[in-house]
Amino acid sequence: MSPRNPKSKNSQTDGSQQQLDLDAASAVVEMFLGDVLAEEVNQNNRLVPDIWSVSALTAYFQSVIENDPVLGMPVVVEGELSNVKRSSRGHVYFTLKDGKASINGILWASTVSRLKFKLEDGMAVYLTGKIEIYAPSGNYSIVGKKLEPVGVGALQLAFEQIKEKLEAEGLFLDIHKKPISEFPRRIGIITSRTGAVIHDMLRVIRQKNPGVDILILPVAVQGESAFAEIATAIKRLNQIHRMNPRYKIDTLILARGGGSFEDLFCFSEEAVVRAVFESDIPIVTGIGHEPDYGLADAAADYSAATPTAAADWAVPDLRLLMREHHYRGEILLELMNDELMAAEYELDQKATRFTELVTLVLENESRSLLRTREKLTDAIARKLEQSEQRMARQSGELSALSPLDTMKRGYAITTSLKDNKVIRSVAAVSTGDTITVRLEDGTLHASVSEIELKPSI
Repeated sequence: MSPRNPKSKNSQTDGSQQQLDLDAASAVVEMFLGDVLAEEVNQNNRLVPDIWSVSALTAYFQSVIENDPVLGMPVVVEGELSNVKRSSRGHVYFTLKDGKASINGILWASTVSRLKFKLEDGMAVYLTGKIEIYAPSGNYSIVGKKLEPVGVGALQLAFEQIKEKLEAEGLFLDIHKKPISEFPRRIGIITSRTGAVIHDMLRVIRQKNPGVDILILPVAVQGESAFAEIATAIKRLNQIHRMNPRYKIDTLILARGGGSFEDLFCFSEEAVVRAVFESDIPIVTGIGHEPDYGLADAAADYSAATPTAAADWAVPDLRLLMREHHYRGEILLELMNDELMAAEYELDQKATRFTELVTLVLENESRSLLRTREKLTDAIARKLEQSEQRMARQSGELSALSPLDTMKRGYAITTSLKDNKVIRSVAAVSTGDTITVRLEDGTLHASVSEIELKPSI
């Protein structure tokens, strides 16, 4: 909603009517001063001294203004701000001008603190205040009690100024958005203690997921102190979240029911928007109703159309999760069975191929062993045949050298009966010794009766 037009607050008069009122007020002042001067002349200057002091003259002007039916009352002046300066104590001094004239203006710090927008040179405003004379300098000024922009409401202007400032700082960029927890265990809620909003949100959360813990921090959601309470609540819950792991908060909901632009403006105050942006806890906003949209919504990690929608978004439906879990479990079992069957088929194929391969290897090895056996048998047979032939040759050679064959040709072997040694020389025998003579077909035992030596040649 757009803020109200300050022109329609107290009067329906336009600029022309205001000018007529000022002209009439000037005429009254001139008449009053003329009557006073005439009376002074008629009474031989008995009312007015011959020489005025500066302070007396200033005091006189002050009394004239205070007693004037127009200038003595608050007036609304339209003009353009220039030379806007803020003092160290918070007061604002400026010049209010139009195309033909200018007047000094003052806003005391208490009035400035109630302004929602920033005063800038060139800004067209309606200034409500009283004309006052500053005695030490003799200058007159209008001391403002209220100031509103021309053509746009004060809150709307403040909204645009805050938005432009924070947008330039990047507070609304998507890169800063934190993901909302899919399965929160604890949710913090910042909203009004009373009203249907909190009850509707609790009902939605309990219906969807009774196991979620809820931490409620009630605040004012309307009025001058609301923005400070909201910003403090966000910071406090973040502090609890950081300092005490037992109270870790997964999601924070900032909520308020519908209302006018003015009612919802506290959620667009700079302090609130910065607190939302700086929160470590992901924040879901549900402020007002569609199409209400504040700056806290722009800085939040997710913005829902209503408080109920925010609660619905922040909490998963446990029943749907169970159904989804069951459905996915069945799909998983089917996939596992398919995988097992595929693995079993692949294993059978591999086992078949392995058996075939082992059989083939064994057959090849068997044939190889058979060939090796045949070769070995042939080699052994050849070796045996060669050995037999060699043995036959050696046997023949031995037989040729054997004394038995010699004895077949009539030779004999003579041995001593005493020691069974072969007698190779007659020198080894004495007359009377008993000797054994071995022939081919038997043995003779004889006694040496005579020894005859071989004659020398």
